[in-house]
Amino acid sequence: MKLNLVCQQYAAFRKALGERFVTNGRYVKAFCQAMGSDTDIAAVSPEKVNAFLNGNGPLTTSWQVRHNALLGFYRYAISRGFVSTSPLPLTISKLAATFRPYIYSVDELRRILESAESCRRPRSDLGTSAFRALILLMYGTALRTSEALSLKICDADLSGAVLTIRDSKFYKSRLVPLGMKTVRILTDYIGHRSSWRRGPDDFFFVGRNSKQIPIHMFERAFIQIRNHAGLRREGGPRNQPRLHDLRHTSAVHRLVRWYREGKDLQTLLPQLSVYMGHTNLAATQVYLSMTPDLLHEASLRFERYAMQETLQ
Repeated sequence: MKLNLVCQQYAAFRKALGERFVTNGRYVKAFCQAMGSDTDIAAVSPEKVNAFLNGNGPLTTSWQVRHNALLGFYRYAISRGFVSTSPLPLTISKLAATFRPYIYSVDELRRILESAESCRRPRSDLGTSAFRALILLMYGTALRTSEALSLKICDADLSGAVLTIRDSKFYKSRLVPLGMKTVRILTDYIGHRSSWRRGPDDFFFVGRNSKQIPIHMFERAFIQIRNHAGLRREGGPRNQPRLHDLRHTSAVHRLVRWYREGKDLQTLLPQLSVYMGHTNLAATQVYLSMTPDLLHEASLRFERYAMQETLQ
């Protein structure tokens, strides 16, 4: 059977299960194009599959994402009798050292915001006011980039200080309470756009062209402004501070603050997990990188606990 027909049937099957099938669907489609749409699925060799998985650059976590997408695809193909065996490698390639999220300091966040004012981006449709509001919103609420850009006016209840995040990564919606500073930031942003006539179903953040801000435009602007602010680290282009690291930073800074305030972390960590839109606590733990501040506060809390135990 032709590979492209199996790919189409597999995509329809996954969507019929209620999945959006976006990321894996994109990789399955890319695999089909790389192998040749008119290729028979039984003619796809392990060598060609390895070439697709490995790509041209160094092995990264994207290898695992591609492998996982093809693993589901070939399980489907085998179950339907389109092929008898899978050409996927039996062993998982060893990846390079895991990427370490960059945890911005408060001073570095200020530098990014100041750089947004001074960095010239004449060809960008992303205005400074939208950029600043997005950065502060993502840091203040730990939103994913896609969640912030997908917000609509009806999703932002500023009088009630709450956002509605719809159909997020795990196909769920959630409410995200806002602090008063974040409410003021979003209110000020709206003030810059008061002359625009927009309805409740229009996007909250828009570019100078009055259209939704594409994620690639936001990421490109962030890289330009980050470089203008002089924020870099060793490891080459792939290891530089990212826009997504604002989400990591928000989680870590919140945990440090809870340590300093003597909060009950066993109670608060599951709440943070729900707030961030995770389905389990393990997904949240990925965001809690051990920074010097976090280690210091954890050490202080342990010392206080040990002292209390000693005195009892």
